[in-house]
Amino acid sequence: MLVARGEQIALERYVMRAEDADLMKWWAGYCESLGHLDSARHCYESAGDHYSLVRVACFANEAERAGAIVNESRSAAGAYHLARHLEGRGEVSAAIQYFAKSGCYNHAIRLARQYQLDTDLMQFSIKARPSLQVDCAHYFEHKGEFEKAVQLYQKGGELAKALDLCFKVGGAGRTEIFEVLANISDDLKNTTASPAVVARCAEFFVEHRQFDKAVKLYIVGGRYSRAIALCLEHHVMITDELAEALTPAKAEKANEKAETITGPASSVVSEEQRVQILLELARVCKKQNSFQLACKKFTQAGDRSRALKCLLRSGDTKNIIYYASISRHREIYILAANYLQSLDWQSGSDAAAELTKKIVDFYTRAHAYDSLAAFYDAQTLREWLKCAQHYLSDMTLNQLIAASTYVVSHEISVLGNPYW
Repeated sequence: MLVARGEQIALERYVMRAEDADLMKWWAGYCESLGHLDSARHCYESAGDHYSLVRVACFANEAERAGAIVNESRSAAGAYHLARHLEGRGEVSAAIQYFAKSGCYNHAIRLARQYQLDTDLMQFSIKARPSLQVDCAHYFEHKGEFEKAVQLYQKGGELAKALDLCFKVGGAGRTEIFEVLANISDDLKNTTASPAVVARCAEFFVEHRQFDKAVKLYIVGGRYSRAIALCLEHHVMITDELAEALTPAKAEKANEKAETITGPASSVVSEEQRVQILLELARVCKKQNSFQLACKKFTQAGDRSRALKCLLRSGDTKNIIYYASISRHREIYILAANYLQSLDWQSGSDAAAELTKKIVDFYTRAHAYDSLAAFYDAQTLREWLKCAQHYLSDMTLNQLIAASTYVVSHEISVLGNPYW
C-alpha cells in the first residue's frame, strides 16, 4: 500500500523497524532495482544474504570485494556466482578455484582440461565423483602421465584398469610405477579384488625383484608358505611386524574377522596348516639368526623343545630361565639346567649362587636325579679342589720355610756367622 502511494520513506522506516529478514531482502531487492546499490548492500548484509552481496559486488565489477565475502561467509552459491563471473572475464585460474569452493568440481575440471592446467586438474579430480575421476584418468593416460592415470583409475573404482596400466608401464621399464603399484597393493586388503589379481601383482613384483613388496602381497592373498619361501630365497629379513603378518589367525578368529571384513582372498587355514606354516616361519627365522623370534614361533606351533634350543643360541640367560620356569616340561628343564652349567656358576658370587639354585631346581622339577647327582659330584669336586689347593699352598709354604732354615744353618756351620 505504501509503495502504491509512493511513500518510500515511510516504507523504509517500517522495514527497518520490523527487523524481518524476508522483508529486509525484499526491500534490498527493491533498492537494487532502483540502482541504489549502497542501500541494497546494507539491507542484504542486515538480512545475512551473502549470495546477493556477492551478486551485487559482481554487478559492480568489484571482484575483490565479492571474493572477500565468499572467503568470509563460505557461501557455496556465492562462490559459484563469482566463479561464473570470473570465467566470463577470462580469469580462468581464479574461476577454477571458486568453482572448487562451491563444490562444483565438474566445472573446475572442465576449465582445467580446456586450458590444460594439469596441476589443477589432478588436484580437483581426486575430489570429484568416480565417473569424472575415470574420465580424467583417460585424459592423463593419453598424455602419458601414467602415475596420475593409475591413481585416478584406482580412486574411480577401476582397479583392474589401474593394475593393467601398471603392468604395462612397469613392463616397459618405467620403474617409478612401482611405488604407485605398491600404494595400490596396500589397499588390496580392503577391497574385493580376486585372488588372481593379488597373485598377479605379487608375481609382477617378483619379476622386477621387488621381493619385500611381493611378500606383503602374498600375505594379503593368504599364500603364507610362498611368502615365507620368498623371504628365505631372497634374504627378505623377517621383522617382528612381518612375522606377525605371516602368522595365520586361528580358525575361529579368522572366521569372526571374515564376517566383518571382505578381503581379496580367504586367509582361513586349518589348525594343521597353521602349525605347518608356523614351523616353516620359525625355521626361516632361525636361519636368519633371529633366535628369539624363532623361539616365539616354535612355541606358537607347540614345539617347545626346539623353541628353547633357539633361545639357548641367543644366549639370553634371563629369558631362558623365565621360559623354562613357565614351560612345565621335563625336557625343557633339563636343557635349561644343562645350559646354566655352561655358565660361571663356580665363582662364588651372588649371581653364581643363584645359577646353582636354578640348576638344582630345574633338575629336581625334571626328576633328572642322575643329572642332579652328577651336578652335585661336580660341585663336591670343585669344593674338594678348592680345599686341596689351600692345603697344598700351606704345605708349600712350610716346605719353603724349612728349606730356608736349612740353608742358613748350613752356611753358618761352614762359613761361620758373618755378623759375629
